[in-house]
This record gives sequence, structure tokens and C-alpha cells, in this order.
Amino acid sequence: MKSKTQMRYSTDIAITSIAGRFPNADSSQALWDAILAKRELISGYTNTELHDRGINADAKGLHYVPRGAYLRDPEKFDYGYFQLMPREVSKMDPQQRICLEVCHEALELSGYASGADAGLCSVFVGSRQSTWHANVPTLNNSPADAMLLFGGSSIDALATRVAYKLNCLGPAVSVGTFCSGSLVAVHMACNSLLLGESDMALAGGVCVRYPAHVGYIYHEGGILSPTGRVCAFDERADGTIFSDATAFVVLRRLEDALLNGEPILAVIKGSAINNDGANKAGYSAPGVSGQEQVIRRALVAADVRADQIGLIEAHGTGTPVGDGIELRALGRVFEGVSARACALGSIKSNLGHADCASGIAGLIKAIYAVNLGIIPPSMNCEYPCAELRAPESPFYVPAESRAWNSGHSSRIAGVSSFGIGGTNVHVVVAGPPARKPDMPSQEAAHLIPLSARTEAALTHKILDLVKYLEQCPEVNIADVAFTLQRGRRHLPIRKMIVARDIHELLSGLLNKAIVVVPELIGLQDTYISPAFSWQAGENINWGIFYQNEHRKRLPLPTYPFERTVI
Repeated sequence: MKSKTQMRYSTDIAITSIAGRFPNADSSQALWDAILAKRELISGYTNTELHDRGINADAKGLHYVPRGAYLRDPEKFDYGYFQLMPREVSKMDPQQRICLEVCHEALELSGYASGADAGLCSVFVGSRQSTWHANVPTLNNSPADAMLLFGGSSIDALATRVAYKLNCLGPAVSVGTFCSGSLVAVHMACNSLLLGESDMALAGGVCVRYPAHVGYIYHEGGILSPTGRVCAFDERADGTIFSDATAFVVLRRLEDALLNGEPILAVIKGSAINNDGANKAGYSAPGVSGQEQVIRRALVAADVRADQIGLIEAHGTGTPVGDGIELRALGRVFEGVSARACALGSIKSNLGHADCASGIAGLIKAIYAVNLGIIPPSMNCEYPCAELRAPESPFYVPAESRAWNSGHSSRIAGVSSFGIGGTNVHVVVAGPPARKPDMPSQEAAHLIPLSARTEAALTHKILDLVKYLEQCPEVNIADVAFTLQRGRRHLPIRKMIVARDIHELLSGLLNKAIVVVPELIGLQDTYISPAFSWQAGENINWGIFYQNEHRKRLPLPTYPFERTVI
């Protein structure tokens, strides 16, 4: 019989990579930078900008709010990389296009070229109804075009399109629970891993709205903010504003991630999902009891007490009713916890409400916090609401970032997401385990394969790797080689570098030759022959290198897509 420690260890889920695109932040790192800088990612539009888009702000009336949060260039896509024809892509919702690119990026950052390389890879995608379909130009009514448009705009195709193009052989499921969809996708992915249905999982959400950059009209008593800002848990809270976002995490059973030398950013200790049922004011209203219970169940699943939580990344929409109900639920769970013991925040104050992708955005914020040991600041909360001002409140809203000192225990955060209709989810995430020191390699030299679809993309890829190595000079060249050999696709346009250390690798990257071999060394044919064979287009058995070595898969720069408008 397994001990409790062994059982606890076996249910931990490693987060091995994160990838995303957000308004005015083209990566998850850019999102985190914006959070630390207390920068709002919601844009205001001038009358000139609106006029250029065919919008007469004056004609919209006094309740028109000229603000929005949209992805940059959502219509651009590297269709050639994914072996798609322009005709097919022209009928494909940008949600599907961006979903493909971000999932591919997440896989590469986890150290894999395709889902099948890690066994059974599943795909769980929080999805929303496309608004693109209604805004595409009039199409001819041919049966072929109708079928392409059906598959290109259906939310059911989001997960299966990724599974097809990235060769993911596990379950592929689009999740529709409104605002909580992406965090429900994470919960389902964790369960799939623990049940053995999957060996790896891509989980996240996609929200890309059309038409873009148009502002909105608020209605008295509605959920939209008349000021165009989200002031979660603040006395000035007057509503929310919707935003775009696409983000994914790659998940692995912790023991598998450790065994395979994968990067581990954080660990999911447990999660829970439920529904409010009829115990609330109306179908679209939140429920105190349901939120309380889902958080309690997640803590039980994680084997964590409320007083061990240092950060709650809340749903926090900035609506007075919603925020008040959420604080009541949290107050019940944290009853008896010391005053001001737990930070409280909501990424919606920076980003807006990303609908079905809002939960994964909040999880990414929590991942960075537990990984780096930083309690991030919350913006637009200058006047905390009465519940937070109470002397006994266990929560505080951090005005500035601060070091997260947890002593000898792990940093632990809770992330909530609640959907219209009452599907609630809560995920408990902790900092990563300590990594073992680098293992020296027995190889005399290292083969560094770089490839792309075009010369321009290869040049971009080379420059990205140079920048990475200059920023991370301590990286082990054996791990760089191992990752590029086994964790990237091998495409037609190629450059091979044989190097003994990072200095030689950097020199080789700046060398114009397509095969670079160090001078004046007597490298045996073990290295030279495979180098030239690979450059000539042959497949190489990379398993002959690093035998009996526990190498790491590194989050090296991802493929530089050549995105164009279709």
C-alpha cells in the first residue's frame, strides 16, 4: 500500500510551459511585465481612430465608451507552416488560427515538437461562439466553401484542429462554460493526466472578438463599465470591459516531467469544479454557496489549508454585485485566518474580462508569482471596498509588488473562475520543486540543428537563439543540443553547427556557412558524418547522443512565424 506521501506526490501536475497573446502584450512574459508595471492593457480610441474605422462616436450617443482590448493583427497567420491552403484559411476563424500558433509555441517551450513525442497528448480548449462568421465578406454558396466555413468557424473544431495539426493523440475537447471555460479546461486536463488518458495536455482558452477596436455601449444596470476600466474590489467599481486573449499551458504528471528533464514552472496541487444549481438569484447571477464550496473542495484535493495560501487570484470582474458575492464566499473559506495574511488580486484590472480565456490568464499570473516569489500589484484599487477594510479581513490588495517570503514552505496560490450559468472552478498552484544541478556531458562535441521553412525564418531563428544565449550564458550546451535535436521539427532550410561550448556555438551562429565545424580538432566521424547527413536532408537517429545522460529540455526560442493577412 502506498504511503500518504507517495499518493500526494502522484497527484501533482507540473506546468511545463505557458504561452499566450494578449492586448498590447504579445507574450505571457509581456503580460507579466505589464502586471508588475501596473499597466493597463485596455486602449482608448480617439475620434480620428474611430472615424478611420467608419465609426461616428457622436452618433453612438452619450452611453458610447470608446475603449477596448483587442489582439493586434488577429487576421495574420503563417498558413504555410501549418500546411494549409489560402482558400481554407480564408474561411477559418482567427480564433482557430491563433489557437494553432499559441499551442505550437507552448509545445515547443515545453521541449517538444509535436504532441505524440510525449505519448498521448490531449487538448482542452475553453471556447466561445465565433463573432467572426457574421462579419466575413459574402461568400459564394458552393458546397465546398460552405463546408470549409462550417469547419472554420465552429467552436467544436478548436481542440480537434490543434490535435490534427500538432499530432495530439489523446482526448481533444472544446469546453463551453462561458467565463470559466479555460480554467475548467485545466481541471479536465489534470484529471485526464491522473486517469492515464493522457501523458501530456495542452489546456487553455481562446477569445478573439469581431469587429475589433470599436468600443461599446453601456446600459444602466448592466455589467459593462461606463468608464471603460475594471476596478476590482474597489469602492469605484462600476462594471467590467471585455477583452481578447489566447493562452495555453502544457501539463504533465510531475514525476514524468522530472524524469524527462522538462522545465517546471509551477505545480498544480489540486482543483475542483461544481455548479451553483438553483441556489442563486438568477441563471446568470453568481452564487455564494457554490463559490465557497468549490474553493473548499479544491483545498481538500490539494491537501492545503486556507492559512497556507499566500495569494488569491480572484475572478474579480469589477462589478459591485459580483465582487461582493466573491468576497463573501472567500471570507467563509478563510474564516479564522490571520488579518492581512493573503494577497488578493484580479488580472481583469489590467486586461479586462477575457471571457472564456480569463481563467487561464489569471492562472498565468499566479504561475509567475509562485515561480518568481513575487506578490504582484493590483491596479485600480485605490479605495478598497468595505469588506477589505474590515480590521479582521484576511485579505489585502497589494498596491505595489513585494517579495513573497514563505519561509521553508512552498509558495501557494489559489485561482478562481466563475462562469455564467454557475460552473465554478478553483485551482491551487504551488512553486516548482528545486531542480538538480546540471549534469556534465560525456560527448566531445554537440550537434546544433537549426531549420525553418524559409531562409528569412531561419535567419530570424538564428538571431533569436543568439539573443537567448547572450541572456543565459550559463546554459549547458548539451541541453541546448538535446532540445533542438529532439524538441523541434526538422524543416527543409537548414544550418548545422558542431560546437564544444557556448562560445563556439555563438561563433557558429554568426558564421554564414550552412555547416560549421570547429577548426583544428580531431572529431571522430560520430559527429561529422551525422552533421553533414542531416544538412543534406537525411533523418538522423538522435538517440545515439547523450545515452545514459539525464539531459534537460530547455524553453528555447520558438518558431518565428511569418504571419500574413489572408
